[in-house]
Amino acid sequence: MNLLDDVVTAASSSTSTPDLLRLVQTLAQHIGSHELRSWARAELTGYLPEHRLPTYRGPFTLPVEGSDAAPSNVTIELRGPLVELSRTAELVRDRTLAADDGTEAQRFRGRVAAGIDPRIALMRLCAESSVVPAPLLRSVDETVRNRALEIALDLRAVVQETADGLAVSAASLAFIVDGALGLAPGLGAPGTTPALFQDAAAVQLVELMSAVLADTHRAEDAARVVLEDETGAVKRNSVQRLANAVRSGRIPAAPGIHPDDAADLVVDIAAGHLGW
Repeated sequence: MNLLDDVVTAASSSTSTPDLLRLVQTLAQHIGSHELRSWARAELTGYLPEHRLPTYRGPFTLPVEGSDAAPSNVTIELRGPLVELSRTAELVRDRTLAADDGTEAQRFRGRVAAGIDPRIALMRLCAESSVVPAPLLRSVDETVRNRALEIALDLRAVVQETADGLAVSAASLAFIVDGALGLAPGLGAPGTTPALFQDAAAVQLVELMSAVLADTHRAEDAARVVLEDETGAVKRNSVQRLANAVRSGRIPAAPGIHPDDAADLVVDIAAGHLGW
């Protein structure tokens, strides 16, 4: 478990976030998680236009005072490398500016419309104006560290150390990584029915979970946990971790359903499907 311990220690100490992410990349390679490795790589090198952004990177709509005193907005996505965002946050924090009149926001929009890389245009916006607050930029670094720690701690509860390295079930790995990163699990293209859910009983399971959970992808993820081939004791632990994630809000409940009630319903649905 030394590698997991290293990630926990790095996330909880003064280790730089880039060095922490390199440890996460190594961990991802050991446990066979393409999603975790891709996330760490994107945080280090930046998100391409075709990459789906995690919610903590945007898009954000920020108010800007226009030159005519009428309120306006600018929409941004924080796609740059983590180091770039952190250094820009220092520039924004240390700079003293007069009230922004919206000029730089207009330049930002013009640069994007002219085909300039939105990431580069955004960095110019951050460096030249007070439109983007430093705390928003710094929050990316903090969120990355918190999620790396969360993943490592959750994995320590389920990973087994073997002669070949670290071993973890596919369902547990998907549940922990997808849940922490807010990713849709790899269950097929949008609008298609994954092979896992072709069985009538499995489709019904997803429908029941969808009535309790706010996100269809999370309902499918919850169904995967229930459908994974595990022994009775391990399965009960998996279902309990699923319920705890709903109770804590990591997996959002459907509108109008309290998280505690949703967690209890998830357990009841799983129990009904498994014949407990």
